Amino acid sequence: MKNSNGKSFLVVIAFLAISLLAANAFILNADPNVNFEPHIVKTILKNQKIENTQSKIGDEDADNDEVDKDLETLEEDAERKDELSKKATSASVATVEKGSSGKVLIEQSTKRVLFEQNARKKCYPASTTKVLTAYVVLKNLPLDHIVTVPKQAAGVEGSSIYLKEGDQATVEDLLYGLMLRSGNDAATALAIEVAGSVEAFADMMNKEAQALGATDSHFVNPHGLHDDAHYTTAYDLALITAAAYELDDFRKIVSTTIRRIEIDGETTVIGNKNKLLKMYDGANGVKTGYTKKSGRCLVGGAKRDDMQLISVVLNCPDMWNDTEKMFDFGFENFRMVPLDSALLTYGEGKKRVEVVAPYSVTSDWQDIFYPLGKDEYLEVRAA
Repeated sequence: MKNSNGKSFLVVIAFLAISLLAANAFILNADPNVNFEPHIVKTILKNQKIENTQSKIGDEDADNDEVDKDLETLEEDAERKDELSKKATSASVATVEKGSSGKVLIEQSTKRVLFEQNARKKCYPASTTKVLTAYVVLKNLPLDHIVTVPKQAAGVEGSSIYLKEGDQATVEDLLYGLMLRSGNDAATALAIEVAGSVEAFADMMNKEAQALGATDSHFVNPHGLHDDAHYTTAYDLALITAAAYELDDFRKIVSTTIRRIEIDGETTVIGNKNKLLKMYDGANGVKTGYTKKSGRCLVGGAKRDDMQLISVVLNCPDMWNDTEKMFDFGFENFRMVPLDSALLTYGEGKKRVEVVAPYSVTSDWQDIFYPLGKDEYLEVRAA
């Protein structure tokens, strides 16, 4: 009976030893290229490693060390696969985050930011796109140039001035239709007249934007109808608007409240959709915008004394009030100071504002102005 029990015990021990060796052989020969999901692979490997670490039967320390190394390699491979999977997923997501919004207030001549909130966050601009469209058109076509409306421009969806194929109008009247009534058909007609196609015009828009420092933007059309690849930031759009404000014709167009235009011999009176022109003292532009995905957007312009402010709000439900509040903040807290006087504004407790100048101090600095807050002083550094 004792011999029988002893033999049974030895059989059990032998069976366990063979099973353990077989298990280790399976782990050592595991194929790291098996196509498991990364999180599943990591879970399996961790469980296997725990089991091997806890095993106390026999003298297997050396073998377990080798198994651990192989398991660590497999875990690293799995983690790399997981990271690549996450990167691939994020790359396929739209550039603009859902619900993105941004605000900025700048002084036009210096581009100094006076207020910002998520100003560098990518957003959909909707029809505020047309600020750049008008800028590109004004740089490439004279106002009295006659445009014959192409087929592609007739019946474009959204806001319209009801152009028909073959209609004729001046660039000037189409620009008023673009900026006052937000005509998507006018945008398309002008784009094709400038560049030959909407796609070629979009390339021009992107080149202009880049040249102006609007490096976080990408445009695919001249009107702003939604496209996932069509986006900008509040800051970029402010820079573009600041450049457009350097053009006399642009400032004249966007500050107009009502205008008579002629399309193919027929006269029409149009009004500006930008209520800011009537709501805010000193308002002189510029453009509204809205799509379901962009939300409410507004680029505003206002000038008091010698300070021209530009505001941008993207995806802002209360765009009129928020714009007015930003303008109030700018006009109440900043003033334009001649550089020669600004250099003498140093005082204890004031904040230093550094300006890099590409030229030496001259008497002409009295004609160059910079926006300074009440508690700021200016320090000019040579480039």
